[in-house]
Amino acid sequence: MNPTDIANFEHIIGKPRLQSYRSYFKTRSPEATIGLYMWNGELSSCFAALLSYFEICLRNSIHIAMASHYIGAVNSSAHWWDVVAAQLGTRTMEKVKAVREKNGTPRIPAPSADEIVSRVTFGFWTAVLGRVDKHQAHVIMPAIFPDHPLNARPNEWKDSVKRKKAISFAFEMNDFRNRLAHHEPLRKFGSIKDTSTTPATLVVAASTDLQSTRSRFARLIGLYDEAMSSISATLHRDLLKSSWRTRLTFLLSDRGIERYVNTKYALSDIATTSSYLHQNFARVVKQNAPVRIRRARKAGIFIPE
Repeated sequence: MNPTDIANFEHIIGKPRLQSYRSYFKTRSPEATIGLYMWNGELSSCFAALLSYFEICLRNSIHIAMASHYIGAVNSSAHWWDVVAAQLGTRTMEKVKAVREKNGTPRIPAPSADEIVSRVTFGFWTAVLGRVDKHQAHVIMPAIFPDHPLNARPNEWKDSVKRKKAISFAFEMNDFRNRLAHHEPLRKFGSIKDTSTTPATLVVAASTDLQSTRSRFARLIGLYDEAMSSISATLHRDLLKSSWRTRLTFLLSDRGIERYVNTKYALSDIATTSSYLHQNFARVVKQNAPVRIRRARKAGIFIPE
């Protein structure tokens, strides 16, 4: 990246924003700082795909389980939240009200249960999880998480401490999702405390550098895997094979980070041939940079990972 490109990048993205990356990662050059900024963008796109599945699966699983338990609905189109409104609390029910009304006036026709499910914020669902009736938890929670290990001892779902720890992943995921949605840098994680103890105990410290950032990403992915496998082990196995999951694994590897720190992530304008790639495959892989390939009227990209 030449000086002109660096100056333009800083002008568009903003020097203060890039300075935060420079200070956090302690980079030695503007190119490395920009590379890690681009790395953050790649991570964001991969996590966005994974979290979209998580949000949809969790909300639908909660919706179906609650509708079945409180209304006996054979399908998910039931307004079960009205039955447990007092349990959910005013702030949580305000989210339902916001969908049912327009400018303070009830919508006509009234929105269906399915529409409300699709439009309430993800925070609504984490609130529902946190307010499941402890006397009904041994029935409701296994319905929400059919493959959860705690189902082997369903009565333990009644234990508020064990239940809180079992669903804590949802609150961490919600916090991360909100950071992602607001385009905040994903590199910096706050500390996490276990509030089931008095005083609260530190679970994991805030991240302060690249190494601790990678550790927190690894923790987040672990929580995601546990959550998705507890909702649907079959779907989770499919997601493990997805292209964005493979891409995410590479981005968090030494080789993936090296590519961005050394600014090898951009495609060259010069295309090579498939025969050159075949003859020099080991060299191309070692260079750790994507390659543009052209043959007659066909073109493609080879990304060594």
